[in-house]
Amino acid sequence: MATILEALTLALDLHLAGRFGEAQELYARILDVEPEQPDALHYLGVLAGQIGRGEFGLTLIGKALRLRPEAADVHANCANLLRGLDRPDEAESSYRRALALRPDFAEAWTDRAFARHSRGDPAAIDATAGMLERALRIEPTLDPAREKLVGLLHGRGRLRLEAGQVTPALADLIRAAALDQQDADIAFLLGNALFAAGLRADSVIAFRNALALVPDFLSAALNLGIALAATNHAAAALAPLRHAVRIDPAHPAPRDTLVLALRSLGRGLEADGLVQPPPAPQPPKPPAKPSPSRSRRKP
Repeated sequence: MATILEALTLALDLHLAGRFGEAQELYARILDVEPEQPDALHYLGVLAGQIGRGEFGLTLIGKALRLRPEAADVHANCANLLRGLDRPDEAESSYRRALALRPDFAEAWTDRAFARHSRGDPAAIDATAGMLERALRIEPTLDPAREKLVGLLHGRGRLRLEAGQVTPALADLIRAAALDQQDADIAFLLGNALFAAGLRADSVIAFRNALALVPDFLSAALNLGIALAATNHAAAALAPLRHAVRIDPAHPAPRDTLVLALRSLGRGLEADGLVQPPPAPQPPKPPAKPSPSRSRRKP
């Protein structure tokens, strides 16, 4: 016959595999034998929350906490249940208790950050980012924390840049790019922020990165050409500008910028060949002939 520990291990394996019905049955059987088994109470409470029975889950986890009041993971999962039941203040209190017991609890820092951000308080973004940074210092490979922080910094960096707040935007986008080197939009926005800050040679690197990730990124190709020209590399600017024209031949900005670059190099004839002449005036259409009346003349 299996021991309580063996049964609990099997139930947890079933739980983690998403086989909730089987796990629930096994947790319940363990509690029939040992009603105050704290791990079974804890895990069954978590499972109850996952299947939409949050209040019942909270009751079970409350029993587990009375048995193990110093268990940080139980306090953290209690906080998660409270968050799911839309009881944010109580959830915050439970997260604080979990982290007071275990300050290096990276998952609890992450869950607390998610809970804070979901409340939609713009003033809490700094605090949320700080929690996620702390989680990543503890566990650098914690993907949920990294992905959430990247999204937060990306969005805030864009808004700051659009508002002309170049220095704080630059800080957000540098960190976001360091965390996610495969996001072309982050690389592009970083290039814009660097250019706006006067770091034009650095912006060239960022625009090149964006274009390498997404070769048909029109704005990255155009801005790369502009940045190269601004750093006295007008000849090198021609290649990305021509590429931008190929991406969207109907867009005027790449063509106009390419024309300016060619003229700055003394290649006026080539530039003139790119200038599209205005459409020839069309002769006026003759006035339409009046249509014959359809009314019948009376005899």
